[in-house]
Amino acid sequence: ATEPAVSACDDFYRFACGGWEANTSLPADKSVFVRSFSTISDANDVQLRKILEEAAANAGDDPERKQLGDYYAACMDQSGIDAAGARPLAASLAAVAAATDLPSVLLQAADLGLIGIDPFFTGGVAADNNDPDTNILHLYQGGLSLPERTYYLDQSAEGQGLLHDFETHIAKMLLLAGLPSEQAAQDARRVLTFEARLAEISWPIEKVYDAEATNNKIDLVGLAKLAPHVDWKAYFQRAGAPERTQINVATPSYFEELDKVLTATPVEDLRAVLRWQVVHAAAPQLSHEIDDENFKFFGTRLSGAQKQRDRWKRCVAATDAALPTAIGKAYVDAAFPGESKQIALELIAGVEDAFAAGLPALAWMDEPTRAKALEKLHVIVNKVGYPDKWRDYSGLQVDRESYFANRRASAAFDVQFALAKWEKPVDRTEWVMSPPTVNAYYNGSANEIAFPAGILQPPFFDRSYPMPMNFGSIGMVMGHEITHGFDDDGRKFDKTGRLTEWWAPSVSAQFEERAACVEKQYSAFEVQSGLFVNGELTLGENIADLGGLKEAFVAWRAWDERQETKTKSFAGFTPDQLFFVAYAQGWCTLARPEAEKARVLSDPHSPGRFRVNGAVMNYPAFAEAFKCAPGSPMAPVDRCEVW
Repeated sequence: ATEPAVSACDDFYRFACGGWEANTSLPADKSVFVRSFSTISDANDVQLRKILEEAAANAGDDPERKQLGDYYAACMDQSGIDAAGARPLAASLAAVAAATDLPSVLLQAADLGLIGIDPFFTGGVAADNNDPDTNILHLYQGGLSLPERTYYLDQSAEGQGLLHDFETHIAKMLLLAGLPSEQAAQDARRVLTFEARLAEISWPIEKVYDAEATNNKIDLVGLAKLAPHVDWKAYFQRAGAPERTQINVATPSYFEELDKVLTATPVEDLRAVLRWQVVHAAAPQLSHEIDDENFKFFGTRLSGAQKQRDRWKRCVAATDAALPTAIGKAYVDAAFPGESKQIALELIAGVEDAFAAGLPALAWMDEPTRAKALEKLHVIVNKVGYPDKWRDYSGLQVDRESYFANRRASAAFDVQFALAKWEKPVDRTEWVMSPPTVNAYYNGSANEIAFPAGILQPPFFDRSYPMPMNFGSIGMVMGHEITHGFDDDGRKFDKTGRLTEWWAPSVSAQFEERAACVEKQYSAFEVQSGLFVNGELTLGENIADLGGLKEAFVAWRAWDERQETKTKSFAGFTPDQLFFVAYAQGWCTLARPEAEKARVLSDPHSPGRFRVNGAVMNYPAFAEAFKCAPGSPMAPVDRCEVW
C-alpha cells in the first residue's frame, strides 16, 4: 500500500512505504524489520522448522537428517540446558585460571581461537589479494564486545550510560557463571578498561573496508617484528598449523599497539578478559538465566528488541549455521524447485547486458579501460540457488545430549576447515552463505556473485508477478551485486580477482570525482537528530544501489521491447512506475532507535529510506516516470552518477 498523501516527487520512500509503515507493527522480538528480507526470513523459518522437526522425530537411516535432528533437538532441550546451568564452562574457566603469565595467557587465547572465540584479534583464511588462486591467513583487529569502537569513545552522557550498563552486564554474567560477586565486579571493570583500550588502537571502520589499506602481506618473521611479545610460532603450533607462514595483516598498526597493550596489562586483567569472552560466547547455549541476561543487554539495551525470539526460531538459525549442507539440500528441494534457477540466470544475464550497454555512454572512461571493464563483466561467475558441490560435514560429531557441546564441536569443525585451506588453492565452488540465506554477495577476489535460493522468493521474486516488479526488486539486487565489481573497492580487483591498478590514471581520477559526489550527498542524510549517514563507510553500497537501479531499469525496458504483447498498467501505475515502486517497497523498514544507531555506526549499507531516495533522486528515468518537476526533492538539478 502506497501513501497517496505524500508526493512521489517529494519523498518517494514515504510515498511507497508510508502505507505499509502505518499498517505494520514492529514485532516485539525484532529490532529491525525490512519488508522484503524479514518477510522472506520469517517464511523460510517456518519451512525450515518443518524440515528440522521431521528430522528430529524420524531421521530414518539418513546420516545428514540425523545430524540435523540431533542438533535441533539438543538446542530445543531447554530443561536439559537449564539443568546443566553454567557447568559446561568449568573446564574452560579452569584453564584460564591456570594461566600465570603472558605466554600462557596467549596459549589459552590460541586454544579459544580453535573454538571460534577470539579475545584479542580475529582472523580468517581467504584468497591472497595478490594471488587470488591461493588462500592465506588474514589477521584483523578484534576483541570488542560492542558493535563498533565508537561506543567506547563516546563521552556523552548517553554514551557513558551505555558503558556503565555494559559493565554491570559483564559483572552479572560472570556472577551467573559462578564467580564470587566481588571478583565479578572487579573483572567487569578490568574487561571494560581493556576493551576501551583496544577501541583506541582500532582502525576506524571505514578504513577496515579499504581493500588497499588492508592489503599488507608479510610472513611469520614480519608478524613477529610487528608484535614481538607474542610467540607466533607457538601460537600457530597450538592452532595445528606450525609450518604455515603466508599471512596478510589487515590492520598492522593495531597489532603493533596490541603488543604494547598486552605487555602493559596485568595478567589478572587478561585472565578476566578471557573469562568474559568464554562466558559471552557461550551465553546462547547456557541456562535461561544466562541467556536472558545476555539478551537483556545485547538484545534490548543495545538493539531495542522487547523479547527474545521464540526458542524454535533461534534453534532453526543455529542449525542452519552449523549444518548448512544438510539443511540447504532439504530447503532447496522444498523452496527452489525446477526451473527457478534457470529463470534467475536469465534475469541476471539481462541485467549484465544492461551494464554492458551503458559502458559506451560513460564519457569519463577511455576505450582501453572500458574494454577491460567489459572483459571483467563477461567473466563474472554467477552462483544461483545452491552450490554445485556440497561441503562434507560427515566429520562433525553431534548428539542430543548437549547443545553447548554441539556448538563447540561445530565451531571447532569450522576452524579446522578454514585452517586446512591455508596456503592451499582456492576452491572456486565454495559458497560463504547457506542456501536458505536471504541475502546475496559479490566476492572481488573470485569475481563472483552468489544469489542463494533464500532471496529468490516472494516478494523479491515470483514468476506470477508483473515483470517490472521482478526487475525492480530482485533485478535491482542483481544489478547491485554486479556493480559491486566496479564500486570504490571492487573496481580495484581485475577480472582474475587480483588487487591491482588496471585503470588509466586519468579515468581513476574521474571515477574518484564521481564517487566523492555520492559520498558528500549521502553524508548529508540525517538519520536521527545529529546522527548522519557515514558517506565514506557506505560509499560502495551506495554506488552499487545507484548502478543496480539503473541497470535493472534498462534490463526491464529491454525485456519489454522483446515482448509481442507489451506490459500493461497495473494497480494504477504505469509499468515504469511499478518498477520503481517495487524497488522502494523492498526496502520499507521499521527499526528501533538503538538498532538504527548501531547500524549507522557499523553497517556499510545506508538505512532503507536513504537507499530508496538516494538511488531514485539520482536517476532521471525515475523523474520521467513520475513526471517530477526539475528541482523537486526527488529530481534535483545536481545529480550524482557513477555507472
